[in-house]
Amino acid sequence: MDLKFGSLEGDDLNVTFGDVRGVEAASDGTIYVLDEQAAEVRVFDSSGEYLRTIVRSGEGPGEIGSANGIRLSGDTLLWIHDTRQWTIMGVDPTGEEVRRFFKPVMSYGYIWDGVFDDRGRYWRSTTHGDEDPGYPPPPGLSLWSERRYYKSYELSTGATDSVYVGESRFRSYGYTTPAGWGFLPLPFEAAELIEVNPSGGFWRAHNASYRIARTGESGDTLVVIEAGLPVQRFTDVDRDAYVESIVDDQPELRREAEEVAALTPDVKPILEGLFVDDEGRLWVERVTPRGAPTLYDRYSEDGDYLGSVRLAFRAAGPIRVQHGSIYTWVVDELGVHYVVRAPL
Repeated sequence: MDLKFGSLEGDDLNVTFGDVRGVEAASDGTIYVLDEQAAEVRVFDSSGEYLRTIVRSGEGPGEIGSANGIRLSGDTLLWIHDTRQWTIMGVDPTGEEVRRFFKPVMSYGYIWDGVFDDRGRYWRSTTHGDEDPGYPPPPGLSLWSERRYYKSYELSTGATDSVYVGESRFRSYGYTTPAGWGFLPLPFEAAELIEVNPSGGFWRAHNASYRIARTGESGDTLVVIEAGLPVQRFTDVDRDAYVESIVDDQPELRREAEEVAALTPDVKPILEGLFVDDEGRLWVERVTPRGAPTLYDRYSEDGDYLGSVRLAFRAAGPIRVQHGSIYTWVVDELGVHYVVRAPL
């Protein structure tokens, strides 16, 4: 990495971050940082020097209640995902509000995962189903399915639309004890990975195999990427280790942990995630051993292999690849947040 800034304590509180939830960079190297704890967006120059704060907490124009992500459109419009006001707000580089719209999907995760495509549409995934087991969970294994959609919002007209991308199946394992109820994690669950391609359509893959397809919005397959990586099998040693990881903290759950271990798939996931960078290249994150550096394979939109990137640090959030550099944040052993940049 060629830049790292942040502070546990110091004279300048503007470089002390409570909870970073987004880092974006303009073409001249200007860096925008969202601190969720302070409900602020701060601006830094390419050397990490603080310049100004352009968004603060509040309910007026250009102010946010709480936010969990930012997206920079060109160099002139910064979108902010306000989770308290259920809106997405756009501000210019000075912080003046120039646009606002209500979210087409009324939910959010830890980090905002919405995408703006090249046609000026905002995309976000959503699901619909009637089989959720509810709360408190019934003891044992529960199974249900939901229909998965990607919903779009046309910025110029306000029109909304959706694309059906298939059915998602879910499993959970509930338990009850005299102290209450909870869930046991089901390790290495199979899942489909879907990422909006800003130039149109989607990138899709199943995490248990290295086969990635670019599809159109109508579902037709346009490009397929395959790699013959060795299968990682889930062994009896893995199952025993899972059981012991549960009973170390909750010895009364041995029977339940053994039942969950018996439900694990035969093979482990190969893929961790997908994203598209500012030049339209697909980044495929592989599953790596615990503690090992994160590894990405890169491809053109036509599926040509462009090389791999192994991070020299452990990112605490999603990475953004902009203008030839990787931007993200890291957290040290004291819980201090630092913004980092690394050239490709």
